[in-house]
Amino acid sequence: MKEILTKIDLAVLKATTTPGTVLEAAEAVKYYNFATVCVFPKHVEVARTILPPEKISAVVGFPLSPTPLTIKLKEAVYSIEKGAGELDVVVNISAVKCGDWNKVEEELREIRKEIPLAVLKLIFECCYLTEEEKITLCRLAVENGWDYLKTSTGYGSYGATFEDVELLVKCANGRAKVKAAGGIRTLEDVKKFISLGAERIGTSNGKEIAKQVLHSGKI
Repeated sequence: MKEILTKIDLAVLKATTTPGTVLEAAEAVKYYNFATVCVFPKHVEVARTILPPEKISAVVGFPLSPTPLTIKLKEAVYSIEKGAGELDVVVNISAVKCGDWNKVEEELREIRKEIPLAVLKLIFECCYLTEEEKITLCRLAVENGWDYLKTSTGYGSYGATFEDVELLVKCANGRAKVKAAGGIRTLEDVKKFISLGAERIGTSNGKEIAKQVLHSGKI
């Protein structure tokens, strides 16, 4: 089960997060070989003192996507310049709910254009979307070259569900990967989401999950 740990993005995204907390998480990523540590842009430089860029994810427009595209672009560029190799970007939820798909697509296109080499994960915040909205958003993300479709921020009314992961995997059809995030706290949860096709797992409970793997005797 050792490969399970390589699929975990260890989230350090609480309001009370300190540089010390980030350093501790970065050490855990290095020790357990998690995929990345996922941090606020202001903490990328801290994580970079321990980890290479490919092991650092930064969130953009997180968690409510209240910022206009120009600010999102600056936040994305800032995060990459400070040393992040991946970005988890919250979609313009308001534009989705208004059915303004031109605005949604413009944002996806411009961020991908501005950040051509980084791994981009689009956070859907599925709890607020209809099935039709999820499918349309999936199509636009794939067409504009995004790498991952991510279920949730963990700040919405609910997080990752098995049904949403199944839907996104089916919709992506191998053209993008899926990241399950939000409320995932146990090894059993992780195994289930991976079995459904999720290739990344976002969780703040990574160290506890890693200990469950270690104690299983199957690593």
